[in-house]
Amino acid sequence: MQTKNQITIDGPAASGKSVVGKLLSKKLDYLFLDTGLMYRAATKIITESNILFSDLKNIKQLIKKASFELNSISHEPRLFVNSKDLTDSLKTSQIDKDVSTVSKIPEVREILVNHQRKIAKHTNIVMVGRDIGSIVLPNATLKIYLDASVEVRTNRRLNDSQQNFSHNDFDIIKRDLIQRDNSDSNREHSPLIIPKGSVVIDTSDLKITEVIDSILKELENL
Repeated sequence: MQTKNQITIDGPAASGKSVVGKLLSKKLDYLFLDTGLMYRAATKIITESNILFSDLKNIKQLIKKASFELNSISHEPRLFVNSKDLTDSLKTSQIDKDVSTVSKIPEVREILVNHQRKIAKHTNIVMVGRDIGSIVLPNATLKIYLDASVEVRTNRRLNDSQQNFSHNDFDIIKRDLIQRDNSDSNREHSPLIIPKGSVVIDTSDLKITEVIDSILKELENL
């Protein structure tokens, strides 16, 4: 039986999920989990192990043996994989390109979803991703779906990336986002959808504080 509050935030890449989720969790004093980091971490350890993305047997063995731990200090969540903090090394252009391939692997999703459910079981949590309200926590207290125009999301990715992008890269990043949207929405397992019962918020023209205030009002009205 669910005894803790669970707030899910789904949406496409660069729609504002992570920044909104992190600040919302801080306001509510909830744990915060960006599940996208787990898929990025899985991508990183697969590539560093020189395993081909087509080698499903070895990928499953690698991810199954890996330990994923969330350590939140002052609402700054850190993701440890095999006792190593990978948090600051996961938002690179190469991982941006590869993570969609890894996230489509059913065996990887099954293992990581189990980790995510265990984390959410005994604590109030804000969890963000692409299948949280639909697959991971379908009975969540409140489900949010954030969206934004691809142009706005492209500018956010330009500003947020750890890479030294210039604004001449706008078209390249926009193309990559469109491809990621298509891949996420059309994958066979756990596609990106608007979960049933979700509150949809277009963040294109909203300040972060306005988005958070909208979510808090929805929570108060439950």
